[in-house]
Amino acid sequence: MNDIIDMAQFVEAKSDQLNADDLIGAPRTITVTRVVGCDGDQPIAIFYEGDNGKPFKPCKTMRRVLLAVWGRNAADYVGRSMTLYRDDSVTFGGLNVGGIRISHMSHIDKKTVVVVMKTKGKKAGIEVQPLASQPGTDWQALADNTIANIGKAPDLAKLDQFITNRMPKLAGMSEAAPDLWQRIDDALRVRRTDLTPVGKPDDAFGDQFTDADLPDGF
Repeated sequence: MNDIIDMAQFVEAKSDQLNADDLIGAPRTITVTRVVGCDGDQPIAIFYEGDNGKPFKPCKTMRRVLLAVWGRNAADYVGRSMTLYRDDSVTFGGLNVGGIRISHMSHIDKKTVVVVMKTKGKKAGIEVQPLASQPGTDWQALADNTIANIGKAPDLAKLDQFITNRMPKLAGMSEAAPDLWQRIDDALRVRRTDLTPVGKPDDAFGDQFTDADLPDGF
């Protein structure tokens, strides 16, 4: 019996960004790790887990969708997820060249329709479906681990670094387990307040801060 060979790996575009051809026959759900500004015609690069140095650079239409659904502050996108797919109907110079479109996004609880300009003088609605959290996630264990590490943070810089690194794992919690999400938010507020006064001795922070290993699946 022949081994299963994924043909997609042999047609990946040699580029510094995610291309529509990379999504032929295989939509991809990505979790945002950072968003940066760029020069040129594609002013935004969205990096994500496992991007291999090839960020998603949304076209103007998709930038409008992101703005409408997730808001103006791109820093809030970190830890959120979206599903990208290849739309064969996208044209350039009269040819169907294909383009990257967004079908699902996290942090929404119902279908959202964003009205955008499709062609000169014509508008159309783009539907975005809510992205369900991955099944099997133990939100309680994840929340307990996160709160424990928040309490061990020795300073604000380390606290911010931990939360930035942890956000991809927390994607979807605000919808799936809002009470646990609120507990984490409350713990963050308390720890930030504790770390704000100047002049606390180093030994006042207790145990050494470490991002403890999570159970399998996290």
